Amino acid sequence: MGGTGLLGGTFNPVHNGHVRHAIEVAEALGLERVMLMPCATPPHKESAGLLPFGLRVDLLRAAVGHIPFLGVETLEGELDGPSYTWRTLREWARRHEGEPLPFFMMGAESFAALDTWKHGLELPHFAHLVMVPRNGDDGSVFHESIRAFWPGSIPPDCDVPLGRETVNLKGGGMCTFLPVPRLDISSTFIRARWRSGRSLAGLMPEAELAVLTRRAAEVSDCWAAARVR
Repeated sequence: MGGTGLLGGTFNPVHNGHVRHAIEVAEALGLERVMLMPCATPPHKESAGLLPFGLRVDLLRAAVGHIPFLGVETLEGELDGPSYTWRTLREWARRHEGEPLPFFMMGAESFAALDTWKHGLELPHFAHLVMVPRNGDDGSVFHESIRAFWPGSIPPDCDVPLGRETVNLKGGGMCTFLPVPRLDISSTFIRARWRSGRSLAGLMPEAELAVLTRRAAEVSDCWAAARVR
C-alpha cells in the first residue's frame, strides 16, 4: 500500500508497547514509514508530571532510531497553543501537499469520542483513520461510531467486523478497523515503577532507558510533581 502512518500521544514516556504497535500497523498496512508524533501541549490534560517536549523527543529518537521505517515527527512542537489533532493533521496535509493522505492511528475509546474533539469529525479530510482495538472485540464500537458520525456509510444490517475492515465515509475519507497484536504496557505503569525504583528492563528499548537514566534527576523531579496519564 505504501504511505505514512502517524501515531500520536504524549509518550510520557514512550515504551515497547508503542514501538511494537507502530511496527504491527506498518506491516499490516504495508506502510513505508510510521512517524511517532509527540503532543506538545495536551489540550485536556494537566501539564504537571509531563516530561518536557524536548526530552520526550530525545527518548522517542533513542527508542526508534534503530528501526529504519520508524521516525519521530516534531510538528506539534512547532505550533503555538493547544495541540489539537485537527490542526496538526491540517498542517501536515499543507506541508505534504500532493502526497497521499497519512494513516492516523487511534484507539477505540478515542475513536468513539471523536464527536467531542475539536473539529474531530473533520479528521478524515486530512488523514485516513485507523482504529486499533485493545484486547477484546471493539468491532461494535467501530460500526456504531461510524453510523453515528457519518450516517449512511455502513448498511444497517452490516455485521460487526471480526477482522480488518475499511469503510469509505459519506462525504469523503475512510476508516479502517485493524486488529493487531498489542503489548499490555502503559506509561502510567512505567512511571510508577520508576518512582518506586524498580527495573524497567524489557519495558522500553535499552537506548531509551540509557537516556532516561542519564537524565534521572530531571525525570524524577517531573514525575514526582503529579501523577498523570
